[in-house]
Amino acid sequence: MRLAVAIVLLAGLVFAADDEVCFVCGKKLESKFYRMTDMYTEAKVAVCPECEKLESRCFACGLPVKTDYKQLSDGRYLCARDAKEAILSDEEAKRICEDEKDELNRQFSRFMSFPTTNVAVSIADRFNLQNLFKSPGYEQACVSVFGATLTQRLPDDRFAHSVNVLNGLRKPRIKTVCAHEFTHTWMAENVSRERRQGLSPEATEAFCELIAYKFMEAQQDAVELRVIKANPYTRGQIEALLAAENRYGFNALVEWVKAGEDSKLDVNDLDRVRAVNADKPRATPASVSVPGVVPPPAPEKLVLKSISGPPNRRFALINDKTFGPQEAGKVRVGQSNLVIRCLEIRTNSAVIHIESSGEKQELFLGAD
Repeated sequence: MRLAVAIVLLAGLVFAADDEVCFVCGKKLESKFYRMTDMYTEAKVAVCPECEKLESRCFACGLPVKTDYKQLSDGRYLCARDAKEAILSDEEAKRICEDEKDELNRQFSRFMSFPTTNVAVSIADRFNLQNLFKSPGYEQACVSVFGATLTQRLPDDRFAHSVNVLNGLRKPRIKTVCAHEFTHTWMAENVSRERRQGLSPEATEAFCELIAYKFMEAQQDAVELRVIKANPYTRGQIEALLAAENRYGFNALVEWVKAGEDSKLDVNDLDRVRAVNADKPRATPASVSVPGVVPPPAPEKLVLKSISGPPNRRFALINDKTFGPQEAGKVRVGQSNLVIRCLEIRTNSAVIHIESSGEKQELFLGAD
């Protein structure tokens, strides 16, 4: 699921009123200032010229950050307000995702049945999501700013799904992303391969966005609804699907996704949603739920997979976890976990400390 993030400057510098203060630093605006748009509330706020020049911007609202901000391990900033609303515990974020499987099935029970037991959910930072682009199998999968989904077809028409959700998001955004990604798992199990290949990418993503829209509509979250409709990600297909759903009903859209004759819908010719080829297969053979998805095997040793970020703010991906300097955490090694601390990140290596043994190692890129 993607979100287009932008800062809007309206009419450049404008003159300040006597009682106006900078939204970022709180200082009184002495003469001129910038009007900037809070991407979360859509409010226009006053920002002094000094703060407007800041390169550090909040990942959630897009405004500059100067004090009382939170910086995540992958370098993203959250302003004080958005940090309070962000889910910073991976365990809590994962629980929200797991609970949503049942919520989706309850809401859409008349039309769809989402996979549950064969979906493995992981919480990832920005660098792990970016690295999924390079992972085998993800080249044609849904990999975006906020989430990534990969489906593997197993013997006997079974399926295993891996869903990754970006960390540090607000609870409503986590729910929106999960609804989108879980819809990809439904499509993999219920829409024929021929039809999935025939659907345009924007139509596929728009249907996933439609499920997210209806889910958040039931939760009366105006912010997420606005973001979904305003997002250019689907190139207008979300508007076409919403209009078709309003005119012909949700079930007509489900049938069109399964066996429609067109690759996408034209908002000026919505009647095409009823152009369904009854002879086309509408689903893959019935799947058998897998009791839990086995994650990809972890390396049998500590492996430095990548180094990213500028020289003064580097990050190291070791096995399945991203570290900044002096950060500690668990990494998967073989069938167990190992607690390590990343002491230093160099140009082509990372120096780590293994907590259990006290051993110090230097891991080099390409050494695996």
